[in-house]
Amino acid sequence: MATTTDTRELCSALERRLTLLDARVDSGHADSSEKLGPKLKTTLHSLPVELLNLIFELAHTDWLMFALHPEMYSMQPMALRSRSWRGLMKLMYQFPHTPIAVCKLWRDVVTSNPKFWTRAVIFADTKNPLAALGNLRNLLRYSRDLPVVVAVVRKSYNIMYDKEEGMNVSLILEVLLQNLHRFQDMYFHLNQSSSLPSILHFIQRNRPATLSRLALHCDIDDGENLDMCNFNSVPMIKNNRSMLTTLKIDGRNLMSICENPTLWSLVLAHLKCLTLERLQLNEHSERNLSLTSTIEFLSKLPSLEVLTIRDVVFEVSPRVYGVQSPAITVSDLILEDLSDGVVKSIFDHATLNPTYMLMRNVPIDELPQIPQPAYLELSEIGTDQDLEDFLCFWDGEVLAIRSCMGFDDNLLGMFQAEIAPPYHVMLSPSLRELHIQDCPNFSAAALRSMIQIRKEFVERADNKDLDLRYISEIFVCGMGPILSEEDATWFRKNMKTFVWSTIQADGGSCHLDQDSFIPFTV
Repeated sequence: MATTTDTRELCSALERRLTLLDARVDSGHADSSEKLGPKLKTTLHSLPVELLNLIFELAHTDWLMFALHPEMYSMQPMALRSRSWRGLMKLMYQFPHTPIAVCKLWRDVVTSNPKFWTRAVIFADTKNPLAALGNLRNLLRYSRDLPVVVAVVRKSYNIMYDKEEGMNVSLILEVLLQNLHRFQDMYFHLNQSSSLPSILHFIQRNRPATLSRLALHCDIDDGENLDMCNFNSVPMIKNNRSMLTTLKIDGRNLMSICENPTLWSLVLAHLKCLTLERLQLNEHSERNLSLTSTIEFLSKLPSLEVLTIRDVVFEVSPRVYGVQSPAITVSDLILEDLSDGVVKSIFDHATLNPTYMLMRNVPIDELPQIPQPAYLELSEIGTDQDLEDFLCFWDGEVLAIRSCMGFDDNLLGMFQAEIAPPYHVMLSPSLRELHIQDCPNFSAAALRSMIQIRKEFVERADNKDLDLRYISEIFVCGMGPILSEEDATWFRKNMKTFVWSTIQADGGSCHLDQDSFIPFTV
């Protein structure tokens, strides 16, 4: 709920604005005011309902723009999230809870508009779960028949284990399931996997198919989900068709799905965006997540477009050679925080041909196959990994390198080396756009040399008919080198798009304005 400080700050700000408005009116219409008699002072409590409602409409619009949904923060590293989470939660509760705490008139106006009550935040680590449930029931009543977005999150994630988290979630879940037909998006962002509800709750009982986005997210895998949902009733859902289009699911729930991949691929046939995350291999467990069953499930999803696999360990069976690998048809593939064996097994057991691929904090050496996405993004690749060898086998149009200490002048030299005749090509001949972020170990001179040589190669008379491309768009930001005036002038004259804004470890910076030829260096 809104704090007393929040309410006082809001009231003070509005009083100041009204006072300024009164002063402007007084100065501009002094004579008219004298003719009309004594002027009444405008106060918070004298505003007409129509004006109040208009003010709240504008405040609600601004709040929706700036109050990022907690689900967006679950995509960020935990260190960054812990610094910004408190501010996010304060912003989330500014509307509508702060204005309804001012007075009865404001409360009546705000509660009479159902669209102000379509976004709920419930804290799983609250000290008063019964009060939180009361607030949730009020929100469902005030929002009337409008679809609601709800997030079950924590006030703090700076904790190793919370024994009360699962109990609080079970109380919250009881209210949510009773009103499941009201929810459009539902996000669980908890600390441990054992607190997460079973996905079966959101599929069974022939509930109205209104839920389109569901996230079952946790920061640590501490074992099985403990909500006592009976997965022996899975056959009961064989005729159900969920309308979920976006699903983020923890490894424990995924394990239950992959015990019957064919059935669940039918139930979740509308999925377009799927994230699989957070599961550790347990040698003493009777069951682990089978890679073969997971690939079978993924390959049978007819509408899948975006697939993310993050921090998951699979139980891998030997591949049967001579049998064609199942194809997972997606446009976007995101692999994050995976071990060497997992990455190799994924590419060994499945056929993947995405248009966009992100590999972040994963090993890239000696992969069974190198996908050929048009847009390849490599992030946080360790220096023990061979970037040069990996990129030798890739040809695409856009390359993004982020936080890779192995991106240096030697790698740039490889991209400018001409492969001996009769090929008459360079590595990645289709490359036209390059993004570099937080890579401090290369020089601007080496980058210019590479691009200049590739450009001259493409423009040779004997290469005119080969339809080759040169790099024409460059984006450099974050930690990086200084840009000289000579190099800046060449880039500005020869590149279609050139953006440069870097910082150095000693606190210096180098920025080139959009229309400038001279970099601003501090």
